[in-house]
Amino acid sequence: MTATHHPEMPLVAAAPADVETYVQAGAITADDLAAAGVFVAMAARERPLAPTTLAWVAMALALRSPRDGHTCVDLAAIGDWAGDVPPGMTPPHWPAEAEPWQTALLSAGTLVGRPGDRTVFILDGNRLYLARALAEEQAIADRLAKAAAAAAPAAAGGVRILLGGPGTGKTTEVARRLIEKFRADPRMRIALAAPTGKAAARMAEALRAHCVAEQAPAEVLDAIDAASPVTVHRLLRVRPRGTPRYRFGTDNPLDYDLVVVDETSMLSSSLMHRLLEAISPRTELLLVGDPDQLASVEAGSVLADVALAAAEPGSPLAAVTDRLTTRHRFGAEIGGLADAILAGDAAGVLALLGRETGGGLFPAALEWIEPGTAAHETLLATVVAHARRLGDLARSADATAATAARKDLQVLCAHRSGPLGVAGWNAAVEKQLGVLGGQPWYPGRPVMVTRNTPALDLFNGDVGVVVAAEAAGDDRQRRLEVVFPRGRDVRRVPVTRLDEVATVHAMTIHKSQGSEVRHAVVVLPERPGRIVSRELFYTGVTRAIDRVTVVGPREVIAAAVTKPIRRASGLADRLRRLTST
Repeated sequence: MTATHHPEMPLVAAAPADVETYVQAGAITADDLAAAGVFVAMAARERPLAPTTLAWVAMALALRSPRDGHTCVDLAAIGDWAGDVPPGMTPPHWPAEAEPWQTALLSAGTLVGRPGDRTVFILDGNRLYLARALAEEQAIADRLAKAAAAAAPAAAGGVRILLGGPGTGKTTEVARRLIEKFRADPRMRIALAAPTGKAAARMAEALRAHCVAEQAPAEVLDAIDAASPVTVHRLLRVRPRGTPRYRFGTDNPLDYDLVVVDETSMLSSSLMHRLLEAISPRTELLLVGDPDQLASVEAGSVLADVALAAAEPGSPLAAVTDRLTTRHRFGAEIGGLADAILAGDAAGVLALLGRETGGGLFPAALEWIEPGTAAHETLLATVVAHARRLGDLARSADATAATAARKDLQVLCAHRSGPLGVAGWNAAVEKQLGVLGGQPWYPGRPVMVTRNTPALDLFNGDVGVVVAAEAAGDDRQRRLEVVFPRGRDVRRVPVTRLDEVATVHAMTIHKSQGSEVRHAVVVLPERPGRIVSRELFYTGVTRAIDRVTVVGPREVIAAAVTKPIRRASGLADRLRRLTST
């Protein structure tokens, strides 16, 4: 929107006085309201307009939506946007139907248009978008529909989708496909990518291990080593201060025969849009991931939307989608708990957690502990004993054993703060270990890298253990290093070269995505909240190989199971429409 500047016109338009009650109720924020005021002031320089209270609220909601993971505001489910308001603070006027909101938005004049209009906000049926978000969603749907239609079995190019939960063999299947393709064309050029550096590094290790196990030809192993999995941002050559921002795109596509993207559930709508722009018609794109896990921290739930559209019989997306269902990571009890969570069966989850299991020589696969009980204290002692074992191995400089032992047990929390959060658990463990009070480095301390450091081949999310360096005499007592697993080997980094790390006797469930441990202790907060969801609970539980301990009140567990993440998006509907024509 361009306009002639009039000095007498305000830079920010004032909203009706009663809009402030929506801010006080927590339904919208003052910052988003101010941003809407900027747009209203700009539009008013061209033509007088007086948006109604509901129009102001709707525009503020649209501006807030990307931060909450939505690509739009779904007016048909507008009650979901009322926010976690305190008792007695409910906004005075919050229609439950879409029509009053749609009517109100007409008062915003040239600020709100229909698809195809050049306006700040776009009203597409019951969905209110920022124009850029709608353009990205439309482009994703169009490109995926065309790529699915082009993905004939013997043809080059197109998109293929591989879905599956934890431990269902997605990496094995990717390795099998790579071997087949290299046997057909040894000169094939491939790119391997993932949303995060940690996921990319893990992808390289897992693929190579599976290819070795499958006795893949040497050229396959060489190609995987040469491909050197990278983040999607790095694949596209993002230049924060460059123009264009992405080196690879529509006018300069990636020069590969095959691009494999792992952990696709973590791709945001914007990044998926950029990736699809950079894929040429002759390049095959393989998207791999679990649509039931936590989605991107940014806006969008692309893989979940694609999975919904692919479930439609007869859809071209269905023809290029494979879903793996047999789990190999954990047994029937953990699998049954995961299935009950995904089904939203709170009674079934509570029954499984409360059922008498195990006994004899083998511990139970499932355990449920109420916070603040004697069992909770016993669990803390178990976690501390694990930490002490790590310390003993670390002081003996047995790096391989220490990194392996770290995966025996991991506390996974929904929250960072509070006694049941990451901070509370880490503090409790370190207090028992006696390392509080300015002792940042100690043998056995598990640490997570919190910033990508390519020069050290370390990425945000990599987890290692502090160990005594392999040296003799007094020097051995003074020098410490962090060891990070790298396949069957370890990477050693002196602690003096690591600045941005965090202690992870406990870590967030979000940070645990893609990892696996023998015993997962999944800690939920004392009260239900916006962050606690079915996907969060499922992701935590499915990190386990042998055993799951759930810590949380009955009502919080039930609330988590019955509350799926509802990310407003029109992508699944667009894909259904496009792939049915």
